[in-house]
Amino acid sequence: MSAKKTLLAQYDLHILLFNNAIKGISDEEANQNLGAGLNTVKWLAGHLLWNEGSLANIGGTKVIIPWADHFYSTEGATDEDLNAPKSELPTLEMIKNKWNEISPAIRAGLANLSDEALDTTVDIPHPIHRFNDTLAGLWAFTNHHQAYTIGQIAALRRGLGKPGMSYGG
Repeated sequence: MSAKKTLLAQYDLHILLFNNAIKGISDEEANQNLGAGLNTVKWLAGHLLWNEGSLANIGGTKVIIPWADHFYSTEGATDEDLNAPKSELPTLEMIKNKWNEISPAIRAGLANLSDEALDTTVDIPHPIHRFNDTLAGLWAFTNHHQAYTIGQIAALRRGLGKPGMSYGG
């Protein structure tokens, strides 16, 4: 299996797992902070949606990601981003609906990347940049970030008294 097929398989899995991780969580529950230093389910879901913008950029797809101003990480945002007035906070359902709306276009852009494009060196700092400074390496890191964040939601769902996340469709 090629690197691109593997990365796409991970992307497809994340679409499924994102929806499974938030399934059955109400907006009220999504806003609950279950402990000091923990993010809420809603913030994590919104951060995942914001991070879809990175995957859209990798695949050359133009999508609009609303509410990003609530879900930046300090490392991924400019001072202008962090100091901008906040939009209205979306519901968890709104985040899920936007995720599912934009995912097919993002996937299509990623699927259209050539091997030559994936082998291109990028000068975008990310934690695995020193090991793999290619566009494929950036995509691999972004997939890792998505999986890590989905795992946090899966743990929080158990803290909310929900059954464990399913890997089924």
